[in-house]
Amino acid sequence: MKRLIALLVLSLVAVGCSDDSGATTTTVSTAPTTAAPTATTAVATTAAPTTTSAPTTTEAVAQARTFLGADGVEVDVTDTSRIVSLNGDITEILFELGVGANVAAIDVTTTFPEEAAALPQVGFGQRLAAEGVLAFAPTLVIGDQQVGPPETIQQLRDAGVPVVILASQASLDGVATKIAQIAEIVERTEAGEILAAAVSAEIEAAQALVPGGEPPKVAYVYVRGPQTLLFFGAGMPTQAMIEGAGALDVSVLAGVFGPQPLTPEALVAAAPEVLVLPAAGFGALGGPEALLAVPGVADTPAGQSGNFLVYEEGYFFGLGPRTGQALEEFIRDLYPDLG
Repeated sequence: MKRLIALLVLSLVAVGCSDDSGATTTTVSTAPTTAAPTATTAVATTAAPTTTSAPTTTEAVAQARTFLGADGVEVDVTDTSRIVSLNGDITEILFELGVGANVAAIDVTTTFPEEAAALPQVGFGQRLAAEGVLAFAPTLVIGDQQVGPPETIQQLRDAGVPVVILASQASLDGVATKIAQIAEIVERTEAGEILAAAVSAEIEAAQALVPGGEPPKVAYVYVRGPQTLLFFGAGMPTQAMIEGAGALDVSVLAGVFGPQPLTPEALVAAAPEVLVLPAAGFGALGGPEALLAVPGVADTPAGQSGNFLVYEEGYFFGLGPRTGQALEEFIRDLYPDLG
């Protein structure tokens, strides 16, 4: 596995040196300490556009259409001129479909593309306040099953705002499904077919790189500073990325379902050879040395070898238009002999 050197991540999106692929990776070296094993941290962020990008539009959709949301509610959509997007992956898809100019506001999980991240925010999609959304006079609100609370969604609907709730996708195949659904909602069906095909092709090309042999044992640890450390297990998008890279998700093998509090016993028992973490949380925690001080980490093969891979959240497990790019970068980090 790749031998790593300590890195302090200072923000949610680390900015690095662009390579020929359009993705950016930053590696900063510091002298190893004597108190902990030397660690390397690959920090991946992406500022490049995805494979397809249509011009934006401000035209409203005039033809009424009815959609059955994942929450069982039928929603009539007649106007998409002012969209509030409640998930970062949904925002990225809207921009790729050419309706980015119609997005009036976003939630905090939108970090890409740059022009989307600069839009006004309504807060965190999972803790919405109706007033904050209504302030943007939306003609359409789109989110997935993670957004809420339900009372807020109902308040928006009671105010006459169409709210479409999509199924939360946690598989690589689900990316194309999500793109197709959003394309249908905003009447960009053809653009959606092109984008879905391009992203699916990127995913397949990335998976074709996976070598044979013993699969690496990987765990995703979600961290938001010292007080929030979670094991991401079965049913999470991280499982799709890890298994899609030909690796073993040891948290799933250990019986972890969804996000669960990280315990030293569970971590040591899982024995990951590689730990994957979110960039912003890794920085908030204090970097490699602070991670090695977390009970159990130094007792894992990953901790002993310093195999930590750090990526921006939306890039690694957002399962949006950049999924194929992120998967390829992850695979190349897991199998450095690929070159």
